Amino acid sequence: MEINPLRLSEAASQAGTAGAAAPAASDGVSFKSLLTDALAQVNNIQQSADAGAVKLAAGEPVAIDEVMLAVQKADLALQLTMQIRNKLVEAYQEVARMQI
Repeated sequence: MEINPLRLSEAASQAGTAGAAAPAASDGVSFKSLLTDALAQVNNIQQSADAGAVKLAAGEPVAIDEVMLAVQKADLALQLTMQIRNKLVEAYQEVARMQI
């Protein structure tokens, strides 16, 4: 198998082509809005689980299994959010360590 060397002029023309296609692909949802919506969903799940736990503690007629499922769902959502945050922080630190 033969590997051809990459010429600087070819790399620049390919980078220019890729850069021109990137704005067209980003016309959709931004990362910021996607992250904001996901955090709002996690917050809603947490509030719903808290409301169910408060009703259960107050002695109101609620299904225990539904409250337990809501609490577990909220716990999993929080764990997933924390893992995503950890990965984002690791990626940022990796980029910050790169030498230019």
